Amino acid sequence: MTLLVIGLVLFLGMHMVPIAPALRAGLLARWGEQRYKGLFSAVSLAGFALIVAGYYFGERGPQLFAPVPAARALAPEALAHGMRVVDLSGAWRLREAQNRAVYGFHDENAVTADDLMEKAVYGLPELNGDRLPGAALVANPGCYATSVILALAPLLAADMVDREKGIISDSKSGVSGAGKEATARTHFVSVADNLSAYAVFGHRHVGEILEQLKLDSGELIFTPHLLPIPRGILSTIYVHLKQETKSSEVESWFKEFYEGKPWVRVFATPKLPEIQFSLHTNYCDLGFCLAKDGRRLVLVSCIDNLLKGAAGQAVQNMNLMYGFREQEGLQ
Repeated sequence: MTLLVIGLVLFLGMHMVPIAPALRAGLLARWGEQRYKGLFSAVSLAGFALIVAGYYFGERGPQLFAPVPAARALAPEALAHGMRVVDLSGAWRLREAQNRAVYGFHDENAVTADDLMEKAVYGLPELNGDRLPGAALVANPGCYATSVILALAPLLAADMVDREKGIISDSKSGVSGAGKEATARTHFVSVADNLSAYAVFGHRHVGEILEQLKLDSGELIFTPHLLPIPRGILSTIYVHLKQETKSSEVESWFKEFYEGKPWVRVFATPKLPEIQFSLHTNYCDLGFCLAKDGRRLVLVSCIDNLLKGAAGQAVQNMNLMYGFREQEGLQ
């Protein structure tokens, strides 16, 4: 296997470097992309801020990771060259036009884009792992979306959530979740000794949560916050259950739902996940506390936003696409 890393200076690119040896892959780190410019006509790769691009040379053909918003134009070209694409941008995650509007995409060929959108698989292996082996285009989920969807999926699948009372997700992320480019919000004097909410009722990951969990927009309030730490996400999620329930029942829902899923760890109540437990791993840690009334439930979900929330999950998707062990390169 050979991995091509383009844009090594960016956070996700840097996190492919330690993964490559674990995959027993040769690593080609590229700063200027002139060598690969001829592969694509729609998008020039010269000086392009691709974060991770990987080619798998074998009987099943090459693979390309293309985590940039311009992947709306790049993915059709990559697929035309026989590549299988894992896209780390939000280009192919959202099926509904009103949810995609936050990205402001303008497709040169709307028909081709719509066709690819229908074929794209949302790359959350714990939910869609059975669809990945035959997938040509995989949309790697957003980091916040990963933490929230994995926490809520078992309860919604069991039809135990009182959706009329609403779901609240209070999610907090380290500064790397905002990308490497410095902004007024991510400047040291703004972040240090501070905690701030942002993108309230307007975060781009909300659409993913709604679509994947089949929720109506009025059933979810999602508020992201910026933590003064480098990495990690902690989502605290508040739900009401339809009927009085025991903690042992809740725990069994989670353990049965994620049985055989190596990258989800379910904590036995009353122990709760912490950001430090999942840092530098591909794990999503899940825990909960149930009120004495057996109806009010608080969920806690923790991931490393750069691994399970991005680069690690991309490798997990790649492993399942090619029939490798799901843990390959990630342990």
